[in-house]
Amino acid sequence: MSRVLESVAQRRFTVEEYHRMAETGILGPDERVELVRGVIRQMSPKNWAHVMAAKSVYDLLRDALRGRASVYHEAPLVAEGIDSEPEPDVLVCSNPDEWTYRSQRTNPLLVIEVADSSLEYDLGEKAGLYAEAAVPEYWVVNLVERALVVFREPDKGRYQVRSSLEEKSRLTPEAWPELSFEVSAFLPKKTSPPDTAE
Repeated sequence: MSRVLESVAQRRFTVEEYHRMAETGILGPDERVELVRGVIRQMSPKNWAHVMAAKSVYDLLRDALRGRASVYHEAPLVAEGIDSEPEPDVLVCSNPDEWTYRSQRTNPLLVIEVADSSLEYDLGEKAGLYAEAAVPEYWVVNLVERALVVFREPDKGRYQVRSSLEEKSRLTPEAWPELSFEVSAFLPKKTSPPDTAE
């Protein structure tokens, strides 16, 4: 006996509706969520290695790009036309004036996600999302393989170039060819986190 599978339509949300949920308390201030293609997704918990890697990336880029670009930590990025507002671990925008964030006077040039348990999602769904948002360059700090995956040349919702760099490789951001970083600088040291005091 065959069964007929019914498709269930999802209720998707706009960015404006998502913001109203936060303003009215439907989404609590401590909830770790983001809007991706109209769906409110719960973000993965961050472990010690994730926190340390995100801090390393943020600190290095902030210092290297001081006076040339603005570097933000976990700042929402509005992806126009696809009802999304992801919160990448690090967002780099063109205008060095940090107060131009989310205005027409600045553009996202580089987005970085740190990934362990979310690796497949960041390399797939998130890469497509940032390509559709026309972010010129997207990096994924791969904590599983201790490598850096670089996406470039967004076109028609896909990055045309993808490369993976090993720990000892060097990387030059496309927007700042005068800079060079060793991939290992973005990775946490191979040690355990310090014991927490009881």
